[in-house]
Amino acid sequence: MAEKRQTESITFRIEKSILDNLREVAKRQKITPNSLAGQILGSHLEWELSAAAAGWISMPKSFLVEFMKLVDEKEMERIISKLSKEMAKDMDLYMRGKHDVESWLSIIRARSARSGFELTEYGEGNTLELVIQHDMGKKWSRYFKTFYENVFYDLGIKADFDYTENTLAIKLDTAGGPVSNRKV
Repeated sequence: MAEKRQTESITFRIEKSILDNLREVAKRQKITPNSLAGQILGSHLEWELSAAAAGWISMPKSFLVEFMKLVDEKEMERIISKLSKEMAKDMDLYMRGKHDVESWLSIIRARSARSGFELTEYGEGNTLELVIQHDMGKKWSRYFKTFYENVFYDLGIKADFDYTENTLAIKLDTAGGPVSNRKV
C-alpha cells in the first residue's frame, strides 16, 4: 500500500492566463489542477532551481545525437572518465547537499524525467536494476555507461552494465545495505 503523503492547504494569487493554462494542461493530462501545480512545484524545487547552476544545460536532442556521431568513441570515453568523478560529485553536492548512492540515484531519476528518457526500476533481493531508454544511439549508451560506471565505482557500489543502441541497464549490488528506499 502506498504511503499517505502529508499535505497542507495554501492560497496563491497568480495571473489568470497562467491559471487558465494550468487548468487546460491538467485537463489534457486527466489530473486535477491541484495535482499538476504540486508536480510543477516539486519539479522546480527538485531540478530546475539548481540544475543550471550545477552544470546541466538543455539542448536539442537531435543536435546531441548528430554531434556524438562525430566524436571518436575512445576519446569520448577518455574525456568522460577523466571528468565524471568530480563532475558527478559537484552536481550531487550542489543539487542534493551530499554525495552518496541515494542522492545520485535521485539525480538519475530526475535527469531521466527531465530528458524524456523512460526509466524502469526492478528490485529483487540484493539487486536494484535501472533500465534507461534514451533513444540516442549506441555512442550515447557508451557515454552513459562510462559516466555512471565511474560514479558508482567512486561511491563504492558494485555495478554491472549492459547496453544496446538506445538503452542502458545498470544493475547495482545492494548487499552492503539498501541503495534505495524507493519501492520498485
